[in-house]
Amino acid sequence: MKLHKSIALLLALVFASAAALSAQERPKETLRLEQAIALALENNKALRIEQKRVEVANERNRLGNAGLLPTLRLIGDANYTNNATDITIRTFQPNPPEVRFDEDGVASTTLQGVAQLDYTVFAGFSGKYRYRLLQNENNVANLQQLAIINETILSVSTLFLEIAKLQRREELLLETLEITGERIARIKDEKSFGKATGLDILNAETDLNRDRTTLDNVLLAKNTLKRDLNFLIGYEAERRYWVSAVYTAMEISSLEDIKTEVVTNNPNILLAQEGVQISENQIGVARSQLLPRIGLFANYGYFYQENDVQQLAEITNIGYTLGGRITMDLFNGGQNRSAIKVAKLEKDAIQLEKQQLEDRLVTDAVTQVNRITILEDQLGRERLNLGTFQEAFTRTEERFKNGRATNLDVRDAQTALLNAQISVAELQADLMIAHISLRNLIGKI
Repeated sequence: MKLHKSIALLLALVFASAAALSAQERPKETLRLEQAIALALENNKALRIEQKRVEVANERNRLGNAGLLPTLRLIGDANYTNNATDITIRTFQPNPPEVRFDEDGVASTTLQGVAQLDYTVFAGFSGKYRYRLLQNENNVANLQQLAIINETILSVSTLFLEIAKLQRREELLLETLEITGERIARIKDEKSFGKATGLDILNAETDLNRDRTTLDNVLLAKNTLKRDLNFLIGYEAERRYWVSAVYTAMEISSLEDIKTEVVTNNPNILLAQEGVQISENQIGVARSQLLPRIGLFANYGYFYQENDVQQLAEITNIGYTLGGRITMDLFNGGQNRSAIKVAKLEKDAIQLEKQQLEDRLVTDAVTQVNRITILEDQLGRERLNLGTFQEAFTRTEERFKNGRATNLDVRDAQTALLNAQISVAELQADLMIAHISLRNLIGKI
């Protein structure tokens, strides 16, 4: 009898030590959701790439890149030639009718320097549309960056909360293992008094092994998700920490307001709208090619030439020149009209894609609203159930200690309580994920 008591006590100490070890192994670092999001926004390489593209688009968004500003350039030439020259010049006189020069080593020196200003006064409004296209490019880059930020926040939040669900399940399973260990010790102690059988011990140990297997699977899934989260936030793959999830109540607007916000604020829809604007501006550029183009120029320069055989042995010019030019394509094989037609067809296709995207995202938002409503109802019911299962387990465990309930009764009550606790924890996380997904759809994440 003393031996059985010693074994039971030792077993209880073993399970208590295991629980204490699990508590000690809990990582010292705690990671909150807002910290994970901040790390992802700081370290995510996709965001860094998009930031560079935004900088490029901002730099390109200038009037000069659209050809709307004048250009001023300096042009300089200098050359020297030395040739054998044979020149025959008509004098238009009877005698001599011609004069011929045949010289070797004829040198010629030319120097020229010009400052020239060119300005396109009118180009069929193509400059205006090109500048609008640069603005579109800038808007697209910023919207793409916003879309990636939103998707990053959603991905990090989803992974974080899924880890929180598994972490809570791990905690509950560790508590269950400790309780089951204590029950096994009590059953073994009662067996020594003839109040329990070997089958009771076997059943309890089977329950214990099942819980251990479940815990192993939970740990495997949790660590896999942590590696994925570590990749997004810039941590090394095996870095360990404890996620601290705070479930806060979130309010949602009316369904009609949500639909409006999706169409108005969702970055992907705004990108599609920008695509429509790009098509309209491309139509404008194509149409501008049908109109005349007017350009002005002015230059001020210096010209000097020295030649051994010309009648003018030396020429020097200093002064300015003003001029203008008008050009218009009367026919170029129908290229301009074809370009206009293609741009219009592209605009029609993009508008259809935009409408399709709006319909899909609005449907997704309605689905999330319905999901939130269902999850809130389920969470309310499960919280009520949790209180009931907690009370049932406490009473059943007390009856088991008094010998009025079997191990199977305790196990059933314990399993029901565990499932209720897990259900509440998972519904809280799922509800928060649904709210974040909805805020992502309405562009307010």
